[in-house]
Amino acid sequence: MTVLSLADAPFDRWLEAARDRRSRRSFDGTPLPAEALTALAEAAERWRPAEATRIVLIEQASEALFKGIVGGYGRITGAPSALAMIGASEGADAQVATGYAGEAVILEATALGIGTCWVGGMFDSAAVARHVELGAGERVLAISPLGTPLEKVSTTERLVYGMKKPKPRKPVAEIAPGAEAGGWPSWARPGVEAARIAPSAHNRQPWRFRADGGEVVVAFDGPEARIVSKRLDCGIAMLHFELAVRKAGASGTWQVLSHRSDVARFTLGSA
Repeated sequence: MTVLSLADAPFDRWLEAARDRRSRRSFDGTPLPAEALTALAEAAERWRPAEATRIVLIEQASEALFKGIVGGYGRITGAPSALAMIGASEGADAQVATGYAGEAVILEATALGIGTCWVGGMFDSAAVARHVELGAGERVLAISPLGTPLEKVSTTERLVYGMKKPKPRKPVAEIAPGAEAGGWPSWARPGVEAARIAPSAHNRQPWRFRADGGEVVVAFDGPEARIVSKRLDCGIAMLHFELAVRKAGASGTWQVLSHRSDVARFTLGSA
């Protein structure tokens, strides 16, 4: 059983970063300061909540990492560094834990003033493997460029993200039925609001929360297509949820579930 918790996380710092963060794909190519790289490497090591996953800093990232993106649409340019989100190739726990741990490091990067962007699937796995030594049974589930974003938003970014416009977010009533009408634990409502702003593949926001007694369960919506991506996205939303719950004065842990669509259960506790 995989239990996830980041009890010593700087939740105020990361919640502010979560609200400010925007995915960026165009960077100025300037190498990141040594102190920023050291801080990110330490964050990746410190906030590793499960053995099934690890986040690796690639200090000098080649353009080849991002050549898996077809044509000019969505391409990444000028990123001097990157993060590799690595998980065990077998087992759903690693997918969830990788999203959870990866978002922790990305929010720390944001707090340091570094631009980021979750990239899942559309990257050159072989190129990443030349930068990162993978262990038996490991694979790269996602990457993120790291760098100083261009001041001027590129045409590509405007097309992909609709930059400078509010991101469309599903209402609480859709992602957490009943949360607004009462019947949910009061400590859980801030968590749902924070989960709404979590990034996800193509902004699908596949997470669905439900109250189950005094606990909260997160599941993914719809058919099982893209199940790996959906579980990773839910892991990202789980971290947002936990940060807001902790800021509200509660604490607890996530237990990753083996059910096909139920992803994890949050239980209050001393963690």
